[in-house]
Amino acid sequence: MKILLTLRQPLYPADTGGKVRSLNIFSRLAKRASIHAVSFADPAADSASIRHMQGLFDGYTAVPWQETKKYSFTFYKELLTNQFCALPYFLEKCCLPRFRSTVKDLLAREHFDLLFCDFLHTAAPLIECTFRPKIVFEHNVEFQLRKRKWQIEKHPLRKIVFGAEWKKTRPLEAQVCRSFEHVLTVSEEDRQTIRQEFGVDHISALPTGVDTDFFCPSGNQSVPGRMVFVGSMDWDPNEDGILWFLESVYPLIRQAAPHASFVVVGRNPSSRLKAVASKTPGMELTGWVPDVRPYLSQAEVVVVPLRVGGGTRIKIPEAMAMAKAVVSTPIGAEGLPFQDGRQLLLTEQPEGFASKLIEVLKKPALRKAIENAARREVVANHGWEAVVDKVEGVVDRVVSNGKKPVAKEVVSHPALVTP
Repeated sequence: MKILLTLRQPLYPADTGGKVRSLNIFSRLAKRASIHAVSFADPAADSASIRHMQGLFDGYTAVPWQETKKYSFTFYKELLTNQFCALPYFLEKCCLPRFRSTVKDLLAREHFDLLFCDFLHTAAPLIECTFRPKIVFEHNVEFQLRKRKWQIEKHPLRKIVFGAEWKKTRPLEAQVCRSFEHVLTVSEEDRQTIRQEFGVDHISALPTGVDTDFFCPSGNQSVPGRMVFVGSMDWDPNEDGILWFLESVYPLIRQAAPHASFVVVGRNPSSRLKAVASKTPGMELTGWVPDVRPYLSQAEVVVVPLRVGGGTRIKIPEAMAMAKAVVSTPIGAEGLPFQDGRQLLLTEQPEGFASKLIEVLKKPALRKAIENAARREVVANHGWEAVVDKVEGVVDRVVSNGKKPVAKEVVSHPALVTP
């Protein structure tokens, strides 16, 4: 079996949930099949990552690009210009002729059994690609994620941008899901959403995995009152959730537990979040760290205060594998098969969120019961090898079904037609 795998970026360092999931799946799949990977990469900034990728797969091709830094002047300029484009901004950046031509040349030069596109970001540019069969791995239902941002956004300009993004994304995402031979999602909820929204049935849901040998109880004593959040802070839903938590929940906790502290672990916090954090007692922003485990080991409770999301939060099973109690919003734990009140705690409103956290901080026996149940569950049912077994089964089935297209006719999105 030979697979051409398209990725948005190198998988090293694995500093986002999506990269962690992709690295764990595709590194293991590469031991069962021959994989040639293609991704965007900055030849200078990503030089070490490129070397890692070359060692991971049988073949690797980097498509040169330099991604605009988020919140920079150029970023806002591009975002403004994109309001007059048919493609959403996050996909316009990826729909580059040199990416399409690189994939096309590889398909013409070598024999491949399957084209596997990781994220909508690499599938959308290849809608016109006539190679069959094709699989798209949807880590999020992208239009739904952006629609949720739009629904809660209060700032008028950001609301306009989010509204345009989800409305542009939905028809394009539908076209990809209908025209590819198979769609993979990260939860049963996402599978049902794609089936209902786009009218397709060739979908499989993958469970969320965790490396329970890497993420395991450290034996170190936790810091009394310590709450920890782990996640990339340049992902809008994470920043929104943390700002909501700091404004509406954290003050209630500090009133009941003055010794409580809060550490946010994740790359690229914005200037807005840094300003809020500097005025918040007992709070620390770490920025990027090489290993999140020392910070998780210090936590008495891990918080996931998301109001917007898509896919599944891989940081929840990682925290559970380290035997940490997790308190999350329902959106934060969406798509994960864990039992509220047993393996984690779910709550939504500020008062309820604060109450649950205070209870866990003040009741060691309750905290210990949740920690033990969480660790047992992920060890028993959420190893990565089981996830890759399912991926391999889907790949074998799709390839064996031949190269006939799913749709009788595919009408390309106007913005993606190659001139």
